[in-house]
Amino acid sequence: MLIRLVRALRSRDDERGVALAAVIGLGAVLMIVLSLVVATATSGATKASNDDDYNKAMAAAYAGLSDYQGRLAADNAYVRYGVRTPFSGESTYSTDTVNKAFGTTVGGTWAPVVGSTDQFYRYEVDNSAYANTGKVRLRVTGKAGDATRTLVVDLRGDGFVNYLWFTNYESQDPALTGETTTTATGAATTTRCTSAHRNDRNWNYYTSCDAVQFGAGDTLDGPVRTNDVITACGATFNQAVYDTGADDFFYTSKETKVDSSCRTSTKFNGGRIKNRGTLPMPSTNANMKQEARTDISDKVAKPGCIYTGPTSITFLSGGKMRVVSPWTKKTQLSGAANGTITSGSTNDALCGSVSALTGAGAVIPTLPSNLVFVQTVPSASGDPNYWAPNTTPPPGGTVNGTVNAGSPVYCQQNVKDASGKTTSDYGNGLGYPKSNEFTGSLGDSGYYGCRNGDAFVSGSFGGQMTLAAENFVYVTGSIVYQNGRSSDDMLGLVGQRAVSVYNPISCSSGTGSTCSPSSGSSTNLAPTRNIEIDAAIASNLGTFNVQNSAFGSNLGVLTIYGSIAQQFRGSVRTSYGSYLTGYAKAYAYDTRLKTSAPPKFLQPVSTTYGVTTETESATAFRADGTPTGK
Repeated sequence: MLIRLVRALRSRDDERGVALAAVIGLGAVLMIVLSLVVATATSGATKASNDDDYNKAMAAAYAGLSDYQGRLAADNAYVRYGVRTPFSGESTYSTDTVNKAFGTTVGGTWAPVVGSTDQFYRYEVDNSAYANTGKVRLRVTGKAGDATRTLVVDLRGDGFVNYLWFTNYESQDPALTGETTTTATGAATTTRCTSAHRNDRNWNYYTSCDAVQFGAGDTLDGPVRTNDVITACGATFNQAVYDTGADDFFYTSKETKVDSSCRTSTKFNGGRIKNRGTLPMPSTNANMKQEARTDISDKVAKPGCIYTGPTSITFLSGGKMRVVSPWTKKTQLSGAANGTITSGSTNDALCGSVSALTGAGAVIPTLPSNLVFVQTVPSASGDPNYWAPNTTPPPGGTVNGTVNAGSPVYCQQNVKDASGKTTSDYGNGLGYPKSNEFTGSLGDSGYYGCRNGDAFVSGSFGGQMTLAAENFVYVTGSIVYQNGRSSDDMLGLVGQRAVSVYNPISCSSGTGSTCSPSSGSSTNLAPTRNIEIDAAIASNLGTFNVQNSAFGSNLGVLTIYGSIAQQFRGSVRTSYGSYLTGYAKAYAYDTRLKTSAPPKFLQPVSTTYGVTTETESATAFRADGTPTGK
């Protein structure tokens, strides 16, 4: 184009000077345009490169998030690892020197994204709320080239409090029920039944414990999950239901044949049953005892309290509680790295004075965002709460021996069997069992052992606390949130062997250790009608149940507001035609448990951690590792 213009201008010799100026001017304009085109193309190439790094930096941040989730899934305790930064707040840490993602300084380490040579990440952990809510906050910075981007997420494990109802087995605990096997002809044997999941290969019609059916009148207003398979006929499930069977399948009875009328009458208003893997329960809650240790600050930043032997806890107005614990000598512990307890201390302000605990009771505030653990009297002589055999709290006498005149009677109480014969003179020093109470075959080996780690609890609760017991938690009366269900009040109850609604009976018909479950054969000794329990409830080794639910009379309605997690399914009511014993169910899920949990509550052996909130934030680090201070 430029050449043609020059030729045209040359043909007009009389305008040669003007033409030359025009050519020079036009050429300059064209050169400017050309340079702009080149600059734009170059700028586009640069921007494309920056966009690529920018996007890859965010991908690297997500890779870091996935890495941390994987570490938590493999080890729930990994939440305690990290390095202090302004983001971490009041977190406490152990050190993991291997994980490069914990770099926090200029020139510090970044973890490489697997399969990439130019993408890296590092993360910061805020575990300050983990003990109280089960949540951990993570800030992840991804890097690619000179680009960095930062993601902030809240993570929460798939825990037991995520469900209104959780069981490992949908059958009852044979250690408590005494359930036996049957022969092929239906005859009962004396052999204890075995626990098995319904879809396991070792499940057997004759030898496995019977599943408990969700029946007509049972309404569960919250998510339900079991490691077993649901058995139901006429029940209503208002939210999601998960088990380990096939999608949309459930049993209607012990029979393998599915009853079509049961299938029709059972309502799944939250959608059909869905298959989900197991959520394993821990075999012991002993790790909760470590929360009273004062010498492992990297694991226990804020120690709670430990009480020894049978302990009564009554919740009072104003967020207080009265604690009676006659066997307690030390309320906080310390010891060896292997967990052996060798010494202890007292914390009167937090746990109450020993003199008050062993007397009328210590009145103290409920533990703020903390845990109370009730242990069985230790058998190791080096333990600070050890008691020698055949001794009791002062001024008592010896176990089943002579009691000094005028002193309280510890470990002695007349107990009669179904025939009225005195079978034992044991007791726990707190008034359990009641005179003439029928305790069945368990006797002092199960109920109310004088040295057992049993907690007896009731009252109006205010605060945030978890109460765990090495043996039983007995709910002796209603437990309601003092400031209402929409308040910050939150309670956890964990009984290793069981969390039981207290329902003592006397028996007038039967022999020895067996009481006849017929009308008029038994009487409720301390009936509590229409009881309510506001709490997250768990029994890692046993069950949640109503004590002696097959005996006595109709006690009305058992209202649960919270969640229930148990190894075995427990019974709360028995029907003998028109004659009813125990309680009808009214269970409602505390929706606050979707995002929070009682402090230091029971956790699964392993679980997955999901994202509850996610946002991109101001970049925390530059590409050279320098903190931005944001």
